[in-house]
Amino acid sequence: MIALQQIGPIQVSVLLMWSVVFLALLWVIAIFRREARKDRVISVLYHRVVPDEVWDSFVERERIFSVSESRFRGQLEWLKEQGYSFLSMDGLVDHLKNQTGLPDKSAFVSFDDGCESVYSRALPILQELEIPATVFVTTDPETWIFHSGEYNERRMTEDEIRACEAGGIAVESHSVSHRGLNEMSDEEALKEMVDSKAEITQWIGRDVRFFSIPLNFYNRRTLELCKEAGYSAVCVCDGATTNGSSSPFRIRRFIVEGTWSMEQFPRFIAPRNIGQRRIIASIKRLPPKILGEKRWMPLRARIFRSRIGKKLTFATLKKMLILGSATALTGLVILTVYAFGSI
Repeated sequence: MIALQQIGPIQVSVLLMWSVVFLALLWVIAIFRREARKDRVISVLYHRVVPDEVWDSFVERERIFSVSESRFRGQLEWLKEQGYSFLSMDGLVDHLKNQTGLPDKSAFVSFDDGCESVYSRALPILQELEIPATVFVTTDPETWIFHSGEYNERRMTEDEIRACEAGGIAVESHSVSHRGLNEMSDEEALKEMVDSKAEITQWIGRDVRFFSIPLNFYNRRTLELCKEAGYSAVCVCDGATTNGSSSPFRIRRFIVEGTWSMEQFPRFIAPRNIGQRRIIASIKRLPPKILGEKRWMPLRARIFRSRIGKKLTFATLKKMLILGSATALTGLVILTVYAFGSI
């Protein structure tokens, strides 16, 4: 046995590191157990649906944030063939609030931003396949999200938004300016939520009940403000799925990357891979938390424009995570042997 008086600062530091590893392991196990639940809802998030030849021309971030028409259709057809039941946002929220029960295979389709292709390309496919969906619209058509990057799509017009609402894509709110709400004052954040809710309500003629967090920049206070603004549920993008125990004010979704082939799609929505996405998504939230939106967003844009930008896919990030974890664990084992070897 090692006497306590023999343990010095180095040994204490090593033990603390192992404690962190143990806590991280418990967190990972909890994530994978959550994703293994039978009542998980495949909560997919899209932004833009583009012609195949347009997607083929992309070299930067749009390879991730846009999906080709053929892949969009193929993914939905595959889910139908596998027996998935598609939930509307109303149906999903009602289940989470009332615990009404869900089929073992459930899916929820959503779009963020409100780009024109939701109306022109996604809506006809969804109507043909008889699949309900929800689009969260950013109300200011001049805000940066519609005018940045290698490919820009305008926001849908009011008539197009109403056509989506009438055609089976429920229209809900995604703020006014698509900025990080967690870095605003309470008054600024509430104004973004309340003003967008009121404007969309006027456009579509019914009360807007649901909200999607722009940029996925949020904290506990942000979710509380959503309640104060009059929303009944909130969607986030944590790289995970929703299940029967999820809070209506934190409905987890994951982005379907445009780089996913039809062969990869079934594998990437499986519980193990979604669990890995959840871990990666948590790590990806650290830079904006540390740097803040004003520093992080320009840096993020430069990274996506660089040579490594188009490689920052889930598959690549997963390999980096595994390699980095293995390297760190090996280093910790070596450090442990060094620290305790002479005791």
